[in-house]
Amino acid sequence: MTWRRRLDRLRRRVPEVRVRMRPANRDAGRPGVLLRRRAENASPVTPRRLRESVMARGYHVRVEADSSLTGLWDGYPFKLRLVGENHSDLSVHGTWGRTVPDEMHSAVAQAVNDWNREKIWPTVFTMSDPSGTTVRTEVHADVGAGATDRQLIELVEAGLTAGVQFFQALGGSMPPLEEP
Repeated sequence: MTWRRRLDRLRRRVPEVRVRMRPANRDAGRPGVLLRRRAENASPVTPRRLRESVMARGYHVRVEADSSLTGLWDGYPFKLRLVGENHSDLSVHGTWGRTVPDEMHSAVAQAVNDWNREKIWPTVFTMSDPSGTTVRTEVHADVGAGATDRQLIELVEAGLTAGVQFFQALGGSMPPLEEP
């Protein structure tokens, strides 16, 4: 079966699909109409490039001494940084910002386990310190080979969006904060 017949069959089955074809002799050596796109090249991801990309999206961040970026997204603190050997991994790290009440530890642990079992991103975990236990999220991506501007911002936004989504779901299942 020729490609034209296949295309005609597809058009009959799915009428909203419209493909514009050019005669083969006019397209010799040129990309097809549907394949035209501005080519983007991957560039090394540096702390400066990460900062510029995030700020170009209109996000307000603070640059820390270790070149990481911190800010609030929907009221939740996040840290964006390059980690690993040669700073080849992008980490989007969020903190819930609340201490888990003692009576809720097992419920929160169950929620964290359920999330990690059902979702790819973000990785969710609890963290304990002298002030109590809180919940954190992290999206980790290898950018050692570089990334296009679009890839870089999509990784950052995926980490922020997925982290906020988890924190909102967790907050909706917790008792309200007691005011002092």
